[in-house]
Amino acid sequence: MNYLIDHKTQRIHKTAYAGDACRFNETPVEEREVSHDNDYVDVLIKTKGYMVCKNCYHSNSFIVE
Repeated sequence: MNYLIDHKTQRIHKTAYAGDACRFNETPVEEREVSHDNDYVDVLIKTKGYMVCKNCYHSNSFIVE
């Protein structure tokens, strides 16, 4: 899984589901990071106070009605 880490807002996004609602595009590119290291993401959440993005982290984008 690829993650987009927004260091300005301390939010972690799943790149496959991230979109306009996440508002990460308001953060300067220098303050964003892409990673696929689950351990690194866990460290940010558990020790640095980062939070997952409610809009894309638990997304059900592929629901068929």
